[in-house]
Amino acid sequence: MISRLYNEILENKQRILVSTAELKNQLFAMVKEKLDTKWITYLPPTNIPSKNILAIDGGMWSKETRSGVVFIVDAEAVLYDGRNIKRVDDKVLIDAFRPGNHAKERISLVMQLMELQLAIKNGDKADLILLDGSLAKKIGRHKVTEKISDVDDVFTVDDIISLKERESEEKMHKLLVAENHYAISLLIEKYREKLLFISKNSKSSDIFGQPYSDVVVLELFTQGIGYTQPIEKTIEDKYVVSKKASRIMSNLKFYTSLVRLDKDGRILKFDFFERGKLLEFINTLAAISVRGYPYPLLEVHKDVRISRDDVKRVMRLLGFKPKQEEWWPSQFL
Repeated sequence: MISRLYNEILENKQRILVSTAELKNQLFAMVKEKLDTKWITYLPPTNIPSKNILAIDGGMWSKETRSGVVFIVDAEAVLYDGRNIKRVDDKVLIDAFRPGNHAKERISLVMQLMELQLAIKNGDKADLILLDGSLAKKIGRHKVTEKISDVDDVFTVDDIISLKERESEEKMHKLLVAENHYAISLLIEKYREKLLFISKNSKSSDIFGQPYSDVVVLELFTQGIGYTQPIEKTIEDKYVVSKKASRIMSNLKFYTSLVRLDKDGRILKFDFFERGKLLEFINTLAAISVRGYPYPLLEVHKDVRISRDDVKRVMRLLGFKPKQEEWWPSQFL
């Protein structure tokens, strides 16, 4: 079977290459006019004064068994002073949920909440706060018929109140969303001007309106450091679950720009609240980017990533048996 596949590749290689080149040329013809107006080539000034940058990221791992979903989440905050990285705070949690009932999504919400808690707690140490991921994704699109206030008055940066709800996992899910929204609103209220959400991947096609994402278009047809004109967006109240968070975030404006920080780097998406801060953000981060990605976020990402070796050690500590047969589904172990 595999030899037949290789033969097919060799026989069709030229046709495939020609076809992809034609598609690229067709796409360029459709976006060229907008590229000239939407993409702004930029050369950051040299000798930019360094700033204290707080970078926060989280990691997660889960294993579904017949009786439940065991998971680990962690989050860390590092502070970069222009020369050195300092680990200033971290969180880790291991727990188990019953399978189903949005278990994987709840795990993701727990990790995100831990990141937000670290940002709220340590944001006063920095001139700029970097959070991995987009603002829109962190808010999500959770429609509810009635706002929730259960966690608003008991929120703390040291605990996750929602996890105490064990009777109804459906209710726990709603509370986790509300607690995340309340944490985001506190973060905005305290540190709005210095908040920057950075996404490595974006499927949005708001700028060019093509079947390909805007990021793909820019990575194909632009070079060097630059950015797109910020697009104004609104946090829609119907997706804000927490009652108190709604008062802060309802219909709040924020801005999105696609940015390249290094001539050979990838396109990143920036979400921020002060339109006039974009060039300041680019100037600061372009000077400390590693292959187009902010160095502090790269460092914290390496710390929170749960490796394969970590997983093996955790499995041994929890008493899970290693897989004996590669073909056997892991949930039956």
